[in-house]
Amino acid sequence: MSRVCCLCVLGAGTAGLGAAYLAAKAGASAQVLERRNIPGGLALTRRTPDGYYHDLGGHRYYSPSRYLAVFLKKLLGEELIMTPRKSRFYLDGKFFDYPVRLSDVARKLPVTHSFKMLTDYLIEKVRGIRDRKEESFEDWVTHRFGRALYEFNFENYTRKVWGMEPSSLSSDWAALRIKGLSLGKIVKEFFVRQSDIATLVDRFLYPRHGIGQIARYLERGVKKRGGGVHLSQEVFKVQHDGKRITRIISRDPKGRRKSIRPEWVASSIDLDLFLKALDPAPPPEVLAAASKLRYRDLVILFIRINASNVTDDSWIYFPDERVPFGRWHEPKNWSPAMVPDGRHSSLVVEFFANEGDRFWNASTDELLDMTLSTARRLELLEGSEIGEAEKLLVPHAYPIWNVGYRRPLELILDYLDRFKNLSVIGRNGRFYYCTIDESLISGFAASAGFLEGKRAGPEPLPIEIPDNALGYLDLSPADLEEVSQERYWSRND
Repeated sequence: MSRVCCLCVLGAGTAGLGAAYLAAKAGASAQVLERRNIPGGLALTRRTPDGYYHDLGGHRYYSPSRYLAVFLKKLLGEELIMTPRKSRFYLDGKFFDYPVRLSDVARKLPVTHSFKMLTDYLIEKVRGIRDRKEESFEDWVTHRFGRALYEFNFENYTRKVWGMEPSSLSSDWAALRIKGLSLGKIVKEFFVRQSDIATLVDRFLYPRHGIGQIARYLERGVKKRGGGVHLSQEVFKVQHDGKRITRIISRDPKGRRKSIRPEWVASSIDLDLFLKALDPAPPPEVLAAASKLRYRDLVILFIRINASNVTDDSWIYFPDERVPFGRWHEPKNWSPAMVPDGRHSSLVVEFFANEGDRFWNASTDELLDMTLSTARRLELLEGSEIGEAEKLLVPHAYPIWNVGYRRPLELILDYLDRFKNLSVIGRNGRFYYCTIDESLISGFAASAGFLEGKRAGPEPLPIEIPDNALGYLDLSPADLEEVSQERYWSRND
């Protein structure tokens, strides 16, 4: 099968579907290719046959964008709800509020620990950050918070999430994920009980039936306007003439092929996979650079709970390295519609992994035994409430920004910049640790550019819907008058 289309989108995550949605709204032909059998990418929601919904880990909408909340409210209507947020983390035998609250830490830690955190912070403030080496995550955090607070709140969990020492993780990741937070602002929040800081928010917006509902509604909008979202289609060849992408070839699980001749291409699939699909192949130095890009994988254990709830937490984080899993969340606490009835709940337990390691290869029963034995020790579960469990593998969940990642990435992006009808978007398309809002906006920006005969290049992803995209999305400055002054966003979950 071969067809001509205006915009061919690779990947049906929020970035890809955002690009297709805007193009379809503008009357352009849009065709989306997705290798999974469900849209949403890393932000999909799975519905089980017995009526449970769950995301691939906790995903919630948060954004400094003024327009995106308006767009989502128009897209989802009454399906977009406000959810209270309560998070804790477990370390050294105690549960602490997350993000860290000074009153909580002071109450649960010896005075000497709290005093050490404060004095280390003050020492670092006096020293300042000018002319100090800041290559790693460890450098960046200790220079701003002091070593004692770094060791208490950042070191263990960072090591656990990424499977590497924080001294080997780039400072770029810290600058992105801990943006705007300082101990001084935490102190201010403690006294005034209000904040515009990105990590100190106690409510958030969430779709009633999971974060994947955003993708489902975008998919519906594309199809309604004549576009196509083709699931179970793996892109395996991207043909080009050195200046433009000329043909996209995909195949389904039975080997049947689909061929598309695009005018424009927006790719949100893994950057290394895109490069391997190029025909002719990229230069050896570009492929060598792609081989240096690393990803962190995720193993999900979904557990049905034969009880009304386990805790009232949105998340619980487990930086303690004696706990095998890194985080869990209880979907019912995000939306009551995530479970079949009020007598049941569920847990989504996340094991940060590398493909082929002990978590990746463990059976469902082995993961459940690890979870249950730990949860009993922490007095979170008894065991009698445990129902059926399922294991899911999530490869390439997180791009790893290790020290030195930037040089090979820039080489790759410089090479791709030669293709005048290509825009790379989203988290894995750009090898950028972007949030759901940034992914969606990157898709909007790419499509709006295409419609004007230009494209979004390798510059940083926008955090606001660009002006040239607003009209296509039926948005205008008048919509902002209805937006609350409160901000429901965070970059630290």
